[in-house]
Amino acid sequence: MDFRYLPVMIYTCRYYIPTTDILYPMVYGLRNSEAQRRINDEIYSLMLNIAAELRRPDLVTYITGSYELKANQRDFLSLTLGQLGDFGGAHPMTIIKGLNMDVSTGKVYALKDLFKPNSNYIERISKIVEEQIEERGIMLLDEFKGISPDQDYYIVDNSLIIFFQLYEITPYVAGFPYFPIPIYELEDIINTDGPLDKMMGV
Repeated sequence: MDFRYLPVMIYTCRYYIPTTDILYPMVYGLRNSEAQRRINDEIYSLMLNIAAELRRPDLVTYITGSYELKANQRDFLSLTLGQLGDFGGAHPMTIIKGLNMDVSTGKVYALKDLFKPNSNYIERISKIVEEQIEERGIMLLDEFKGISPDQDYYIVDNSLIIFFQLYEITPYVAGFPYFPIPIYELEDIINTDGPLDKMMGV
């Protein structure tokens, strides 16, 4: 058995202060203690940043949050942290952020890190997303102008999931728009040292 590819051990922590109650993951038992520290620091920092973004100084903000594991294999961890801000009668707001990390080093992968240098990943992904918008009849707030270089994403099974925040491209009623892209559709521009290449064989 190749122990390098066993799933990471994870436990659930609770961040609780008045008006805020958030569940978030921490990893433990890694061979590389520095990588473990980096991963846990990244998760904790992102959790706090989301809460700060939701909190409104002019209104009492009740924040609840949790997380979802998307991938936990082949030395790769992909998860989302989600939080809801309730403003006591005003329109509630939700933020979901993806976090994608190399378990052996603690490296956090931005979207650009998944692809070869100087590849046209923004144009390629934008075209696929635009095609899905048309096929699925998704109502937009404005003309779709493409993804951003640091677009939100996570990886699950053999798919790259691109997603957008509330109001980013669609009205609130549409919820979070998710766009699954099979990895093989991007195979020619994938960084062979990145997680997409690792997940190709899953």
